[in-house]
Amino acid sequence: MFSKYFTRWVKLTTKVVAPAFLLVLIATQVLAASSCKKVKGKFTLESVTGPDCVSSVDICANGNFSGDFAGTSVFTGTSLVPSADTPTTGVVFLTGDTIISTNGGTILTKDAISLATTGAGEFGEVDTIIGGTGEWFGYTGKFTATGTFANGSGEGTYSGLVCTP
Repeated sequence: MFSKYFTRWVKLTTKVVAPAFLLVLIATQVLAASSCKKVKGKFTLESVTGPDCVSSVDICANGNFSGDFAGTSVFTGTSLVPSADTPTTGVVFLTGDTIISTNGGTILTKDAISLATTGAGEFGEVDTIIGGTGEWFGYTGKFTATGTFANGSGEGTYSGLVCTP
């Protein structure tokens, strides 16, 4: 008798419950994907030195962002690592933290940067959003930035994808 009810339960599960679960899973993924949006804009940077720079590697910068992250920024370097090729290429690897302050709140990022220490100071970076306040609370995502930074100032562009919680 037990096996008869168990067999019916298994059939019911595979015909009704499993497809319903699959639909919920797909709907959740669609909703999650729809909460992301592309961002882009421009920025300028100015080096910060002396007691206003609290970086352990003495690299700090203030910036101004336009576009989707319109506001001001503060970058604090956390590590600076030359590679075996740095003597030939002049390129070093820099990590740091950025706080972007907008009218709607702040965006907190962890940054990984490849920076040329010669010439125009070309750089490319990946910024990972790790938190935020106000309208940016709970946001996640990544954006890339490219530009130049030499003689204490720089400029560039950014683009990426940010997602709401």
